[in-house]
Amino acid sequence: MDIMENEGLTVRKWLAQFPADIPVVVIPVFNAYEDLMECLESLRTTTPINVPILVIDDASTDERIYTTLNQWSGDGRFLYVRKPTNTGFVSTVNLAFAWTHPRDVVVINSDVVVPRQWLERLKAAAHCMSTVATATPLTNSGTIVSVPYRSRPIGHLVGGESVEEVDARVRANSLRLYPIIPTAVGHCVYFRRSALDVVGYFDPVFNPGYGEEVDFSQRAVMAGFHHVLADDLFVYHKGSRSFNKERTRLREDHERIVRKRYPWYRDWTTRAANETRTPLSFAIERAQAALLGYHIAIDATKIGGPLTGTQVLTSELIQALAKTTNARLSIIVPDQVRESDLSEIKSVVYKIYRLADLQSATKPYFNLVHRPFQLRSPGELAFLRRIAERVIISQLDFIAFSNPAYASSPDEWDKYRETTHLAFNTVDGIIFLSRYVLEEAPRWGLYIDPNRTQVIPPGTNHLLPLSSPDASPGRLPDPPYILMLGTSFLHKNRLYALKVLKILKVTYGWRGKLVFAGPTPSAGGSESLEMAFLRDNPDLQPLVYYLGPVAEEEKVWLLKNASLVLYPSTREGFGLVPFEAASVGTPALTARISALTEVLGDEVIYLENFDPEEGAAVVWSFLSDPEIRAYQVQALQKRMATFTWEEAAARTWDFYQHILNLPPRFSSALPYHFTQSARHPVIVSPPHTPLLKRAVWRVAQTIHVCTNEWKQLFIEAGQYLRFLWAQRLTRSREEDGQ
Repeated sequence: MDIMENEGLTVRKWLAQFPADIPVVVIPVFNAYEDLMECLESLRTTTPINVPILVIDDASTDERIYTTLNQWSGDGRFLYVRKPTNTGFVSTVNLAFAWTHPRDVVVINSDVVVPRQWLERLKAAAHCMSTVATATPLTNSGTIVSVPYRSRPIGHLVGGESVEEVDARVRANSLRLYPIIPTAVGHCVYFRRSALDVVGYFDPVFNPGYGEEVDFSQRAVMAGFHHVLADDLFVYHKGSRSFNKERTRLREDHERIVRKRYPWYRDWTTRAANETRTPLSFAIERAQAALLGYHIAIDATKIGGPLTGTQVLTSELIQALAKTTNARLSIIVPDQVRESDLSEIKSVVYKIYRLADLQSATKPYFNLVHRPFQLRSPGELAFLRRIAERVIISQLDFIAFSNPAYASSPDEWDKYRETTHLAFNTVDGIIFLSRYVLEEAPRWGLYIDPNRTQVIPPGTNHLLPLSSPDASPGRLPDPPYILMLGTSFLHKNRLYALKVLKILKVTYGWRGKLVFAGPTPSAGGSESLEMAFLRDNPDLQPLVYYLGPVAEEEKVWLLKNASLVLYPSTREGFGLVPFEAASVGTPALTARISALTEVLGDEVIYLENFDPEEGAAVVWSFLSDPEIRAYQVQALQKRMATFTWEEAAARTWDFYQHILNLPPRFSSALPYHFTQSARHPVIVSPPHTPLLKRAVWRVAQTIHVCTNEWKQLFIEAGQYLRFLWAQRLTRSREEDGQ
C-alpha cells in the first residue's frame, strides 16, 4: 500500500465520525502561507462544528504550513494531509473527490475568505434542483460572477468594508434566484456527489491546473446537469496566486483544449457576461446595487424652451426624489438645453447626461430610467430600452390616444397609438396620475400586469406661494373677467364658455370679460368654432380676449385677478389648473367628469352637466356671492393639501424599488434589433392598411432589420473583444501580484 492509499484510509476513517449527509470542505494548498492562514481562520470561525475540513498540501516548500497545520490536526473536525511530491491542483482535488466518497465536496481556494453561514447558503443553492452539479458564490474576482463590477474582477473589497459587511449587503438584497450559469468558477465550488458519480472527476490533462472546472462543467452539462450561482453569498477572493509564472502558457494551452472539446463554451460565457435581461444579470444587478446603490435616470428631455406644465412637473419630481433617496439620481436632457434651464436641479442630481452622450450606448447605463411623460414614437421607446435595464413611463392620460383630430395625419395617429401599445407590452412599469386613467387603459385594449402599475398623483405644493406684479402687465385686461387657461384643444370646451358668456350678458346683465390664455395647437384646436360663434354673436366680440401663450408672471397675475377660473374640460388625466387658481385665492369651476371628480374630491361645487343655461346659473352664483367663492377656494385648498411632492416622491421611489425587485420585462412586441438601436426610426405598420402599403412597409422593414442585424453583429463583436481584453488584464494583474 503506497502513502496516498494509506492517507486515503486515514481520511475515510476520520470522516466516519461525521453525519453522512454533511459535505466535506476541501482546501488544496501550495505555499501562500499568509493567505492560507486567513482562509482557515475564516473557515474555523464560520463553518458549523459538525462539518469536516480537509486540507491537502501539495508538497508546499514553505515549512510554516506543515508546522502550523500539524498542530491543528488535534481539532476533531480538522485534518491535514501532506503529499510527498507536488503533483498539481487537479490531482490533489481528484484525491479529495475519491477519498471523500460518497459525500458532496466543497473545494475552496486557499486565498478565499468566507463569511458567516456561508456553507448553509452554498448548500441551499446546490440543492435547489435535483439536477444541479455545482454551485458557485459571488465574489470580487471570479470572471462572470464578479461584483460589484460585472465581469470585471478586482482584487479588493469596495468601500473598505469587511467580508462580513459586504456579504451582509449582498445577502439582504438577494432574491435567491440561483440562476443557471455556463460553468462553475473555481474560487469556491460546491460539487454534488450525484454529478461526480456520473461525470467523473477532473481530467488529468488539465494538470497542474486551469480549465479543469470548465471541462468538468461542460461534461456535466452534456450529461444533463446544471451549474448555479449562489446569489445570496459573497466570498472574498484575493486572486489566483497559487500558480507560478508558467500559468500564462498553461492557460493558453488549456483554453485550446476547451475550445476544441466544447466549441459552444466561449460564445455561451460571452453572452452570460454581457446579456442584460437574464436571471444571471438580474442577480448580478441586485448584488451591484447592494454594494454601489442603484443608478436611476429621469428622462428630462422636455426641459428647455418655453415653460410648460410637463417641465414644471418633471423638475419638481427630480428635486423631490433627490431629497427622498440616496441612490445615484441622474437626468437626461436635450443636447441644446441651456444651463439656466438646469439651475434648479443640477446641484441635486448625480450626473447630467445629454442625449448625445447616450446615443452610442451598446449596453445599459442605468438600472432604471423613468420617463415622467408619454412616449411619442417607437424610437423613443427603443432608446430607453437600450440605455436602461428597466423602463418606467408615466401615462398622463389617453386624450391624444383617443382623439384622431389631435394628430397631424391619420398615419401619425396610428403611429402614436401603436407606440402606446408597444409601451404597455414592453415597459417594466407604468405610473398613472389618477385611477381614472388606470381604469381607462384596458377599455382601449391596453393591458399590463397590475403588479407593474401604480397610481401616483403629482404634488401641488410647488404652486405656493405664487407672486405677481401689483400692476397689470401692459397687454392684460382689467377685471372683472372669467379666465380660461390652457391650450385651445377641443376637449377644453372653450365654445361652452362663450355660450355661458352670452347668457351671463343677456340674462344676468354681467358686463365682465372672457379671457382665453394659452397656446394654439397644431391640430385639434377649437378656434374655428369659436370664430364662427363670435361671427354669429358680434356683440360678444369686444368682451372676448385672446392672449395666446402667456409668461409665468402674466399667468399668475391673470389667476390672481380673475373673478372665476372656468375649466369646463371634458377630459383630464389630473387637472392642475383648479389648484393653481385656489393657490392665489381664486375659485375654479369644473365639470364633474373624467379624473376631475377623483382629484378635486366631493366637497367642491361642480358643473353637473354642459347645458349652458344651467352652467350660467352656477357661474353667476360665483360671480355674485362672495361666500360661495370663499367656500370653493377653501374646499380646493383643503384638497390641494393632500397632494404633496414629498408624498409623490416617496411613492415613486417605492415603485422604483418594487420594479427593481421584479425581473426585467421583455416582449417580442419590441424585437431585439429595435431595442438595440433607436438612432434609426422604428417602422411600424398601421393595422388594416391597404395591401400595397403593407407590401411597401414589409420591404422597408426587411431593409431596416438587415441593417440593424449587421450593426448588432459589430456591437456583439466589440463586446466580445472587450471581454477578452478584460480577461487579459486580469491575467496580467494576477501575474504581477505573484
